[in-house]
Amino acid sequence: MPYVKAVFLGAVLAMGQLGAADYGINGGMGKAVKVMQYPGVGCTGTFKNPILSQDASGACKVDYKEHSYSGPLAPLNNQITFHVRGPIKLFNFAAYYPSDPPPREKRDLPHHHRRSHYHEHVKRKAKKVKTEVKEELVTVTKYAGPKPTGGAQKPVKGGYSATGGSGKYFKKIASYDSAKKVCDNVTFMNNKGDPQLSGDWTKCFGNSESFMSADGKSASAKPQCLAPDTLFGVNEEFSIWTGDKCSQDEIAYSGNACRKGWDGDNKVFVFKFTMPIDNSPGSNSNMPAVWSLNSLIGRTLQYPAKPEWSCWSTGCGEFDIFEVLAGEGEFSNAMTSHLHSFQGSPMKGSPNAKGGGGTPDFFKRPVTGTFTGMVSYLSDGAITIQQLDEGFDFPEYLPMDTIKKGMRKATKANVYA
Repeated sequence: MPYVKAVFLGAVLAMGQLGAADYGINGGMGKAVKVMQYPGVGCTGTFKNPILSQDASGACKVDYKEHSYSGPLAPLNNQITFHVRGPIKLFNFAAYYPSDPPPREKRDLPHHHRRSHYHEHVKRKAKKVKTEVKEELVTVTKYAGPKPTGGAQKPVKGGYSATGGSGKYFKKIASYDSAKKVCDNVTFMNNKGDPQLSGDWTKCFGNSESFMSADGKSASAKPQCLAPDTLFGVNEEFSIWTGDKCSQDEIAYSGNACRKGWDGDNKVFVFKFTMPIDNSPGSNSNMPAVWSLNSLIGRTLQYPAKPEWSCWSTGCGEFDIFEVLAGEGEFSNAMTSHLHSFQGSPMKGSPNAKGGGGTPDFFKRPVTGTFTGMVSYLSDGAITIQQLDEGFDFPEYLPMDTIKKGMRKATKANVYA
């Protein structure tokens, strides 16, 4: 996760939401679930994005551009990117956006199980709470702030529509298939910027994002498809972006390696992976994770030396999807989630202490087998994570009925009551 999690942790501790004597997954060990849901995640506000440069004399320069945001998912209705930390092996990834299939194909689509072929991290401590979970689902319904305000949906940059079609179907617009060696509209990147290859490096700010080599070990001069069966070890990371080049006003510190993120108020993503045990030394030993960030973080610096060199510290947004918070003990076999945003009002005496929230419940970590998980960011203001059947085969179209299947079982659970 971003370096600034330590900063955010201090802010939340100041709010009294986290108890220093309590350990575990966001406040203690909860229950194994099949679905986690975060409704009402959006808020209205502003954040500052740093613009980094180094002049001919070697002097470091940082300017700031203020961004405003609003809407049911804000700020995560902006472009987001996915970041992955080992130990992990990725088998499949797919992105889905609203779009109807042709009429004849639509008639052939069943509603379920359609078959087709085709951070430096700091362990969190949290206040223990009671969470009722039924049918293996948890809904996180309270954060440290008021309900979000609504906002108009916007078109997705890069040719995708956040509101296309009838809203009853989502079309696969990008995919990675390890077994078939397929990379379609995805770009794999890492933090190994090299001016001779891609991205940048300066004495002031270090390495930017870069195109990743097929084995994940270094930078590449051009985008490469992740090689089949690539195992990322402890503290080895990569990120997933679209295949679309940035517009001129989006190009930042990553320079020629700049790619667009996944934009819009309606977007669905599916991952298939395994997370084997790896106790090699490291600050995140045996703590794999998959999380999403505002794309401005990756385009600037994911791990800067100073907090103010990233928009994370001013609330541009992060959502942890599948995160292992401990490298040993019972918590090492659990993947949980957490929302980081500035939803909410400042606490008296702590103006930077604002919202977010998480759950002590978890998905079972796939230590030996595989896990297929879907995360949906929808215009109703909810982010939902679901474990899918292992038979899920990444079809060309997903009916909304399939996407919302698990949501209908939602049981209220106040995590930060």
